[in-house]
Amino acid sequence: MNTLEKNFDRAVIEEKWSKKYLETNAFVAGKKDDLHKPPYVIMMPPPNVTGALHNGHALFVTLQDILARFWRMKGYDVLWLPGTDHAGISTQTVVERELLKKEGKTKHDLGRSEFLKRVFAWKDKHGDRIIEQLKLLGASADWSRLRFTMDEQCSHAVSSAFVKLWNDGLIYRQERLISWDPSNKTALSDEEVEHVERDSELIYFAYKIKNSHKEIIVATTRLETMLGDVAVCVNPTDERYKSLVGQELVHPFFPARTIKIIADDYVEKEFGSGAVKITPAHDPNDFLIGQRHSLPNICILDFDACINNLGGEFKGLDRFEARKKIKEKLEVLGLFRKLEIIKNSVSISQRSLVEIEPMLSKQYFVDAKLLAKMALKAVNEQETNIIPAHFKKTWDHFLENIQDWCISRQLWWGHRIPVYYHIASMKEAVIKHGAQKDLSCYKALQQKKSDEEVLRLALDELDDKIIRTFSHAKVAPPTDMNNYLQEEDVLDTWFSSGLWPFSTLGWPNKTDDLHRYYPSAVLETGSDILFFWVARMMMFGIYFMGKAPFRDIFLHSMVRDAHGRKMSKSLGNAIDPQDVIEGITLDELLDKTKTYPVPPSHLPKVLQGLKKDFPDGIPSAGADGLRFSLAVFCGQGQDVKFSVPRVVGYRAFLNKVWNATRFALMNIDESISIMPVENLSLSLADTYILSKLNIAITNVDKAITEYDFSKGAQTIYEFFWNEYCDNYIECAKVAFKSDNQDVKNITASVLMHLLDMSMRLLHPFCPFISEEIWAVLPKDKRESELLALAHFPVANKALINEEACSSMELIFTVSNMVRNLRQTSELPANLALNIMLLVDSNKTKDIICEQEDLIKHLAKASSIDLNLKTKAVLPKLYAINSSDLVDVVVSLEGLIDVEKEQERISTALNKIAKEKANLEQKLNNEDFVKKAPKNILDEYKNNLDKLVEKEAQLIKAKGLLVQ
Repeated sequence: MNTLEKNFDRAVIEEKWSKKYLETNAFVAGKKDDLHKPPYVIMMPPPNVTGALHNGHALFVTLQDILARFWRMKGYDVLWLPGTDHAGISTQTVVERELLKKEGKTKHDLGRSEFLKRVFAWKDKHGDRIIEQLKLLGASADWSRLRFTMDEQCSHAVSSAFVKLWNDGLIYRQERLISWDPSNKTALSDEEVEHVERDSELIYFAYKIKNSHKEIIVATTRLETMLGDVAVCVNPTDERYKSLVGQELVHPFFPARTIKIIADDYVEKEFGSGAVKITPAHDPNDFLIGQRHSLPNICILDFDACINNLGGEFKGLDRFEARKKIKEKLEVLGLFRKLEIIKNSVSISQRSLVEIEPMLSKQYFVDAKLLAKMALKAVNEQETNIIPAHFKKTWDHFLENIQDWCISRQLWWGHRIPVYYHIASMKEAVIKHGAQKDLSCYKALQQKKSDEEVLRLALDELDDKIIRTFSHAKVAPPTDMNNYLQEEDVLDTWFSSGLWPFSTLGWPNKTDDLHRYYPSAVLETGSDILFFWVARMMMFGIYFMGKAPFRDIFLHSMVRDAHGRKMSKSLGNAIDPQDVIEGITLDELLDKTKTYPVPPSHLPKVLQGLKKDFPDGIPSAGADGLRFSLAVFCGQGQDVKFSVPRVVGYRAFLNKVWNATRFALMNIDESISIMPVENLSLSLADTYILSKLNIAITNVDKAITEYDFSKGAQTIYEFFWNEYCDNYIECAKVAFKSDNQDVKNITASVLMHLLDMSMRLLHPFCPFISEEIWAVLPKDKRESELLALAHFPVANKALINEEACSSMELIFTVSNMVRNLRQTSELPANLALNIMLLVDSNKTKDIICEQEDLIKHLAKASSIDLNLKTKAVLPKLYAINSSDLVDVVVSLEGLIDVEKEQERISTALNKIAKEKANLEQKLNNEDFVKKAPKNILDEYKNNLDKLVEKEAQLIKAKGLLVQ
């Protein structure tokens, strides 16, 4: 019989099996022998090539790998398709920074073609780092099908999708207000904008009413935008301003400009002065008001966020410098009224961390309304299910109010928009439409400027209907490319990732993979990207493929720290999952945190918190320990509270699994015969544990099928720790001491069956330790050499015996009651006791009689005096513990000091009284009960019930002492 090393060395085991899986192509989908199996497909959310492992990755890999391994063991041809995203802004920023630092050059010094070569070289060198880290977590993906959003196959799909949308009239180019990153000089999508609360200056100033001594006061935190003001808006029902609506105001810096007072329901009368300045070119709400009231758009910022030539005397100033100068000038003019410091939500670029600017810009858009209707219908008709179901309301609200999608980005790294402008036709349009208006594009053409310069001006100045006359969308560049110029902008990264469920399978070609593996079984991802990625994949999947890309959409929640705070490097509370897997000292953890972008003023407090939370650093939990913990933490619809001490606790569970296996293997020698459990004459304990095993199999199967990962993990934990280790192994120790070889053989056979089935149950959650243990178990008639490819257990209902479970639970109840009496009376744990058991029925008496030797072993009793309650004669001084079926009595004469015991119980009762009072005060506080989360209230009520029960036991014990 094989055995296990004394200690569970997670690093050796993880490396060993990771290598074995790759060598054997264990997770490659579509192998010839698997084509008869039904497919089960998961598309891995492609992490950024610039990425490093974080808690979001750890969670999605854990949950998706549980599903992949589970359904593979259930007999499905599982394709878990991995890949990486080119991450337009992030990757370009990294390479630009490296280029400037090492060579003192910008991308413009290299030119587009050479710069892109540098980016691809960087990607080839560094882009697989995140993939290797995902493998560290045990991801059983089909790495042979690894895709990249800018590889040849995916790039062809992107161009094909764009051209179809263009030809179908769903892509257009228009000037709109977009979020602009002045640092990276590109438009941003909503998910690339973060909102942070900051102290801001709210500045009040006055506009004078033309030909009047009256004024109207407005307020703003972005004073520089007043250079683009075209109106002041009030509520139409506001009596203070009714008579002023329609009158004109005097702009202090542009007296010739017409600024009218307008009325619109958008304005809240009670907020501020009740009057709002309107800058349509620099505020989303103002832009909508401007459209309703036909107001002009005056853009006063250039793409560097500096004041442009429409800013008068402030031209050339940075926006923040202009803010100061304008305030000073208003003070000189007597128009400044007051300043307030307020908490204000400021929009910043997720990539550059600079404040974004709402800017008017001509961009490419996708008309999303038709696509949204199709995605709504798929969910409403249950072609696709959203889990947890409460997210459907959020889904419906977003898609029913969807805005058109800005898909162009002003970058070089990315899928260049496949629109080609015919040079000769462009020049004809410039001459025809630009000469009359004396446009800059016409002047540039007359001055024989480059075609690129003329096109740039034409795209900015000509109407888009005119531009469309010389624009051509093509999957591949025209063969006569000398006659064309390609669009400079690239596509939003989410455009290519929106095609992920089918571009990765070969679309638009009709490949075998596309036929077999579309649509997917499930999309498992974070709820925070429900709109940005999930909705786009749904819209594109239905539009291009004719059916929704997923049967189920399971949304996990945000990973938070143990205190419930969002994990963030800027907060200093982001724990690197790799540090949990491998371990890290406190000094290393502190040094690492110092490299995070924590504000200097907050860093000392953050470091102090780490010293308090992790005084000894973070011990290694291994990949299995981290995965199992995340699964337990991940209750449906709940944020994941990541507690490192609890992770360490689950690493202890794996040690328990290891040591329990070693016990079983050490008791099996050549004299032992291992037999199928179905054919054995089982003891009560054997019947009990096999019943519990098959109940656990049923519950784990159901839990994973229903995406209740927490329940599945907890079921395994409770079965193995409580039933197998705490209960059955103690029974097995008695059996192995027997002189009856048949008893030993049966016990050994049950143990091996339990370990075989338990490792199969555990495998989706903890692949490495389960694979290692399974490899040393008896190998007769195994269906696979790898546990990863073995069958998931199927519950044998014939082995579930409720009566046996009840009988054994009575036995364990007795032993636990004796244990509790030892503790409450402070008797030595190894002291063999004479115990009296009082029962109220002959049935209970018979069960105890049959299992007397086992009860003695479990309870550490030297003798058992068994009587019916009606015939009991109790000792003079005793401790008693009671249940519905049995009373356990232990004589205390000669075992305790009565006075000392009374004092101990009194001290314990005083402590309980204080704890009870504290809990009762909270639970009787109506405000606290209304505001506290349900899980906290449930925990407090449970703790109070336990205290009441313990108090009653101690009072009873104290009463016995004075008899």
